[in-house]
Amino acid sequence: MVSQVREKLRKAIDQQRRPEPRRPHGLSDARAEAEFRPVREAAEELKDELSHVPDLKIAIGPDSVWIELYDKHLWFSYDADRAAFVGDEVDSLWIEGGLREETFSWTTAEACVEAMIEACARYVALAEAITRLPSRR
Repeated sequence: MVSQVREKLRKAIDQQRRPEPRRPHGLSDARAEAEFRPVREAAEELKDELSHVPDLKIAIGPDSVWIELYDKHLWFSYDADRAAFVGDEVDSLWIEGGLREETFSWTTAEACVEAMIEACARYVALAEAITRLPSRR
């Protein structure tokens, strides 16, 4: 029975994980990579600066950034077709069930970087609050 519970729990946890959003056309292109360069460079600085934050994961690609902390997920990219920086934020709604998803777009790399910095600041505050919770073990 215990092994069935473990297996069911692992399956339920895997179903809660949010896969990384896909690019609108599935492939990176040179223009998107070039336009996204300032955001990618900022993300590299953020990743270095926040390396001490437990459970904060930052994955950086040529034209996208994926940030994850517990049940919160952020994605930033550049949509060459729209000539806009785009983003997606998803969190689990534990009490209500389901997910909350919000999409964003910015006209400049600076605005996208600012949004990424603000999001990371919220994530850091959340991570710090979680580490202050008393252990129930």
